[in-house]
Amino acid sequence: MDDTTKNPLPEHPAHDHEKTDVSIAPVAQFAFGIAAATVIIMFLMAGLFGIFRSGEARDSPKPPLMAAENPQKEPPEPRLQAHPPIELKQLRADEQAVLKEYKWIDPDKKIVRIPVARAMELIAKEGVK
Repeated sequence: MDDTTKNPLPEHPAHDHEKTDVSIAPVAQFAFGIAAATVIIMFLMAGLFGIFRSGEARDSPKPPLMAAENPQKEPPEPRLQAHPPIELKQLRADEQAVLKEYKWIDPDKKIVRIPVARAMELIAKEGVK
């Protein structure tokens, strides 16, 4: 064998290291730069939110003096429901009463509300007048 065909790799590559590895200094500088930028941006955002908070406090109307004197007054309509399941059950009971009970609407004009099932029977039997 002549020297031009000689293997350029070392005899024992397991005992050698890569000579072109990435240097740790630029990687550490980049990581430090990202961390520093993150901290700076967090402080800038905190300042921006402080500006927003002060602007909101300045622009929002002050409560009237009467509101401070009477804290028990109920808010204007529509109000939130205090007990939604109970109120829903009551609403359904009222609707069922409207659908299934007889009731005078106007006794002078002889207008009566009748149950839906009874009205359907009458329509089927007599037809629409």
